[in-house]
Amino acid sequence: MKNKEFNIQESLGFHFTSITVFIKRSIEQLLKPYNLTHLQFSILMNLYKNNVSTQKEMLKNTYGDEASITRVLDRLEAKGYIKRVRSEEDKRKKKLILTDEGTELMTKIIKYTGYINKELSKELNEDEEKEFLRLLQKVHNSLDKI
Repeated sequence: MKNKEFNIQESLGFHFTSITVFIKRSIEQLLKPYNLTHLQFSILMNLYKNNVSTQKEMLKNTYGDEASITRVLDRLEAKGYIKRVRSEEDKRKKKLILTDEGTELMTKIIKYTGYINKELSKELNEDEEKEFLRLLQKVHNSLDKI
């Protein structure tokens, strides 16, 4: 495809955008009863599953900007889902901690998020799904080199 004339419907960007829109809409529907935004969910998920514990790490893992991440963290803290605690190693830094209420919420929501992945991969067999994920990770890793 490298030497062919550009066709938007054959481009990676077109397919990534279509998939992203599907995922975002599906997650927003899932989150509506919990009064959470997609970014709030992403932050809670990173605290729940990925051992992300600082605002700087959160910026990298959510691809948000500093101002929006700060506002979202403020809202999540006000809702009682997270706490900011001074780091023992560096008093200038604050660690982000999921509260019991945040953990309980994520335990409820996480049950339903697998459905979205199943919908995305329902046309793939197990080997195809593994290969597709490997290729996506390869593309994703190449973004750091751009």
